Amino acid sequence: MSYLDEEIIEDFKKINKKIIILSDSKHDSIAKKINDNIPFSVINIAWNLLKDAIYLGASTSQMSMDALSEKIKLITEGDVIILGDSTDNAYLIDIKDLSPALKIFSTIPQHTYIVQERLDWIACISFEGDIYFSTL
Repeated sequence: MSYLDEEIIEDFKKINKKIIILSDSKHDSIAKKINDNIPFSVINIAWNLLKDAIYLGASTSQMSMDALSEKIKLITEGDVIILGDSTDNAYLIDIKDLSPALKIFSTIPQHTYIVQERLDWIACISFEGDIYFSTL
């Protein structure tokens, strides 16, 4: 577990929200599904190749973070999965805890991907602080 994962877990404890660490095999399965189905350009998702991609703004904007949370909540039933390229773990988050989770993950220096297991949409808070969302 990386120090970033330790920070994430500690931050969730501080706000008394539940976070589930997915098994390594589940993490690998989700990462493979993303890599097999989403176009990338070097280290970033090639958002311009996704028909329904939307740029929502900067992660420093509360309005942009709220817009991301609302977009995800409108089309999601159940839990969401959050994983990144600098953390060792993938996490399962209850949809009702999405807003505080996004706030925590937006402070981690990585590309953070938010998905559901069936991968019918994807969202990202990039290392550079940009927020994107697309249905697939």
